[in-house]
Amino acid sequence: MVQSPSGKAKYSRQRDVRMADSRDVLQWLDVRNRNYRNDAEFLLKHCKHLRVQSQNASKPHNYEILNFGLSACEQKFYWKATRIEVTIEEYYKEEYEIVLKYPSLPTLEMRNGSFLPMELVDVEPVRVKKVTDEQRATMCCVSTMKPIEYERTIKNIRADPKKQCFEADPFVAAWQMNVDVKMVTMRARVLPMPEVVYSGIYRVRSEATRKTGDWDVRGTTFYKPADFPQLWAMINLAEISEEICKEFYNDLKVVSQDRGIDCKPPEIYVEERINRFSTAKIITLLSDIIAKNDDCKFFLIILPDDKRLRTIVYNSIKKQCELERGFGVVSQMLCAVTVVGRHGRNPGKIDYSKFNNILLKINTKLNGINHVLEVPPVIERFFTRGHRIMYVGADLSHPAPGATMQPSVVAVVASADDIPNRYFKEVYQQFRPPQTRGESREHIVSLKQIMKSLISQYAKHRGFPPSAIVFYRDGISESEFDSVFDKELTSIREACVELSPAYRPYLTYIVVSKRHHTKLFPSKSDKNVPAGTVVDSPDITNSTKYDFYLCSHHGALGTSRPTHYYVLYDDNKLKPDEVQMLTYALCYTFARCTRSVSIPAPVKYADLLAIRATLYIKSDDQSDTESVSSEARLPVNQSTNVEGGLRSERIVLSSRIAPECPFFL
Repeated sequence: MVQSPSGKAKYSRQRDVRMADSRDVLQWLDVRNRNYRNDAEFLLKHCKHLRVQSQNASKPHNYEILNFGLSACEQKFYWKATRIEVTIEEYYKEEYEIVLKYPSLPTLEMRNGSFLPMELVDVEPVRVKKVTDEQRATMCCVSTMKPIEYERTIKNIRADPKKQCFEADPFVAAWQMNVDVKMVTMRARVLPMPEVVYSGIYRVRSEATRKTGDWDVRGTTFYKPADFPQLWAMINLAEISEEICKEFYNDLKVVSQDRGIDCKPPEIYVEERINRFSTAKIITLLSDIIAKNDDCKFFLIILPDDKRLRTIVYNSIKKQCELERGFGVVSQMLCAVTVVGRHGRNPGKIDYSKFNNILLKINTKLNGINHVLEVPPVIERFFTRGHRIMYVGADLSHPAPGATMQPSVVAVVASADDIPNRYFKEVYQQFRPPQTRGESREHIVSLKQIMKSLISQYAKHRGFPPSAIVFYRDGISESEFDSVFDKELTSIREACVELSPAYRPYLTYIVVSKRHHTKLFPSKSDKNVPAGTVVDSPDITNSTKYDFYLCSHHGALGTSRPTHYYVLYDDNKLKPDEVQMLTYALCYTFARCTRSVSIPAPVKYADLLAIRATLYIKSDDQSDTESVSSEARLPVNQSTNVEGGLRSERIVLSSRIAPECPFFL
């Protein structure tokens, strides 16, 4: 209202006035004011079609403003209950026992023809739409800033007193603090890249790569290729012909042979055209395939072209294939454009990069191993054959701020082999009491049950329990370290004791944090710091806890953000070099790409599993009436009630899929 006619008249000579005084606004909008009409027209211009909520009802109703009516003491309507005509002011006094404070303000005429007092409505909360993949890609391209540009921007802002002046802050002055204009300069180390082993004759060494942390796999087989099963199905749900699918299979077979995989032709090929009102047909179709071919253990599914329909189908099939009441079949989804397109620059040439990326996932899902590591001597004992160390990644993912009724998701994975390459997993949904729906509770309520299950699976699979556990925990802020760490460490210890009173494995608890604003810039280069850069200088680390920064990935675009690690507990008595090198090496074991990632693979897998679990929950909540009868509801079989009202339920994954299979890739 500062820009309204009355607002300009009052505030035009005053500087930096961004909001009009509420008492002035009430006076301007009073229908008895001689300038009321001009101010009302200005306000209506900005408020027409605005969605608002009523305050007086037990359940808020949403309305859309169409116009302004008369004042509440003058605007009348026919009240059906009393069969008389009353004013808005009289109605609220008799029906709701509400005496309006400002009856001379205009009423709001809504699109449905009703009139509401201006003082009893709120603006409807903003509905934040989910960012699409295209929008996210565009945003990343626009916001991408090279390290040299980023560093220059920071220096310019810091050097300009008008943009950032810490010295003028009264708290900084009271504590006699001085914030230097220059960046902190310190020494850093670059950890050696572990050798990536594919076969006896093909090894990726740091000197053979153009960029540390990024390599190519052409001309070699996987370390342990996994053949396609004898019986598998190709399901075509897109608007493409069978001939194109055959061409895709032939190209896939060529690249598979180069990787050492025997890609047998699909025994089952099904072509189905669907729309969003017939998604239940997919589940029925897959059920019929499983009923007739019980040995079918793998689906290659080509998704529809329509993006919305593709999402619905993806969610439905993944849930049906991977949960206990479903099929228990490993699946690989492909977009239609992936199947149709060949090499972008040379259409007659096979796009090896595309098929390599597909096979990285399929080989791992079918019990294969893409690569192993040969590490420096300092951490050799962590990767030798037969070691008894279990690597655990844990993530607690909360719903978006607006999704107050959706539960949080707990995802925990634990390594099952020496590499590590295959992982046991547990998924829970964690409910918050209504009074804390707006808050985040970070500790994992059912961690004791989770760790008991993971340790038991490890012991059953390998014949002995782990003698040491390295636990990487994602998603804890520094302010929650004490409360969350104490509860979770106690839960892990109790899990071990309940399995056996004499069972006391060594434990290392490390927090992984990406939510910080620390950036590392090399002093003698305008590029990102190389992969393996570690900084543990006391100039930027915590004075009471052992922590370090590690940039484990190659930053091709933008400015790399290092990951901040806190070692909160360690009775494995690992030396700093061992913790840092072990963490760096685990970033090279991620099966889905041929590069090191920014966080250790167990944490990355826990993040992916949490995303998949969110998909299960949303699919369960948003099932349409047609598909409810054919899809399995979310299977849960365990609840835990704790003090504070937090409740946790286990989501049961399919027992027909190998427990160590990373099907969520």
